[in-house]
Amino acid sequence: SSSSNSLWPRGGLAPTWYNYVLNATCGYTLAEACTQEAALLTEDVAAVLAEAALDRRDLGRDLLQLLGLPSSVAGTGLGFSDINLVGFVLLFGYLSWFFFTVRSESRLGRPWRAFQDLPLWTWIFRYFPMSIVKTADVSPKQLYIFGLHPHGCLAFARGMFGFGTSAIWERQFPGVNFRVLTATAALRVPLIREMWLWSNCIDASKPVARGALRQGMNLVLYPGGEREQMLTERGRHRLYLKKRLGFIKLALERDCALVPVYVFGETDLFHHSSFLLGARLALMKRFGVAIPFIFGAFGLMPYAVPVTAVVGEPIKSGFGAVEFPNEMQIKAFQNRYITALRELFDTY
Repeated sequence: SSSSNSLWPRGGLAPTWYNYVLNATCGYTLAEACTQEAALLTEDVAAVLAEAALDRRDLGRDLLQLLGLPSSVAGTGLGFSDINLVGFVLLFGYLSWFFFTVRSESRLGRPWRAFQDLPLWTWIFRYFPMSIVKTADVSPKQLYIFGLHPHGCLAFARGMFGFGTSAIWERQFPGVNFRVLTATAALRVPLIREMWLWSNCIDASKPVARGALRQGMNLVLYPGGEREQMLTERGRHRLYLKKRLGFIKLALERDCALVPVYVFGETDLFHHSSFLLGARLALMKRFGVAIPFIFGAFGLMPYAVPVTAVVGEPIKSGFGAVEFPNEMQIKAFQNRYITALRELFDTY
């Protein structure tokens, strides 16, 4: 108020008489009282913040214990103030996603078409370049098992079977859906697992393969597997095939046509060192994980050589669906497959 008899005049903190009463009774003025109250409030706020920090540390420790970290780590009281909060949230989110999708590789994967058709993949393919050559038509009404040879150091040609799908695969084989059988170990590596699941990969176990065929999915696989991968030498064409009978049996059981695919240029992308090869082969045999020592044009950058997957004609067994194929049927079908693969190689 602007009234001359106001108890709180314009520009004044408090009337003089109020300060006088406070000074007489309590020993301090209103301004001093406000200063002391502010100091007390600051102490209270500091105490609350300290308590909240302890709560955060306790929460961090509890979450670390929940994630199964050892007591030597969790027991240190690590909290959000001691670790990267963003990293922790990402880790927690990924673990949640992992457990939510943990059985995807045992079914039909989690194909994500938008991811498969990113322009990035076709841009990468142009570096080599990569391409598919079709020598015969395949019908969407028939089941096929495509065998890719050779495996190479990193199976780079697999990119044409799951990446850039609209630009590469569907231009050659429209309407032919497929899944790629992938080593179990590869589906246990964070982020790599997601990329593989999004690009048509499933686990390479027999039950999973049989389940995919029952649901009408064609299969793409590398019969040579880790063994062929470890035997890769730049400039040489070497296959590990005669002892690989699993995909032959699978084709006989479901009366699938076998389609040989030879990938020219796959073994020229990297140099594979023979250092400790015996020890690495022993580890592969024991744990099922290949450890190639490789280098390319610059570090792990592959050489820019053309990579061409030549897809041969489908081969029917002539036996029909055989629930329990015998050795004669298996060997006969395998010999026909190997002969067709050799002819494909010699022709192209």
